[in-house]
Amino acid sequence: MKFLSYVINEFQFHTRACDIDRVTQCIGVSLVAHTMQIASVKDKNPIYGDVSFYEVIDEIWELDYHMFNFPVFECDWFDRNGGVKVDDLGFTLVNTNRLCHKSDPFLLASQAKTSFLHGRPIR
Repeated sequence: MKFLSYVINEFQFHTRACDIDRVTQCIGVSLVAHTMQIASVKDKNPIYGDVSFYEVIDEIWELDYHMFNFPVFECDWFDRNGGVKVDDLGFTLVNTNRLCHKSDPFLLASQAKTSFLHGRPIR
């Protein structure tokens, strides 16, 4: 099944098509991954840490396995290298013209811990 909006992790998320004409939007999500970071191929001292990834939801799917449902977001992922910066007030700015990870557009909806682009918590 496909949805235009979905509530999970106490947030309501919308697809790009659902929010295109709205003043406030909930189409963006972020994912924090704990991963190994290296400076180059020759780097012998990898560092483990949290890395944030940012994306916009194009489609919301709920996979039905009869015993349980599994929601996933199909997203456009944005390039972190040169495409993300924090301004003087602490807001994260994302260059939405720099796409990446085009071959892997999916995100488990349960991994969408936070939203950006004016996410609204559900109470």
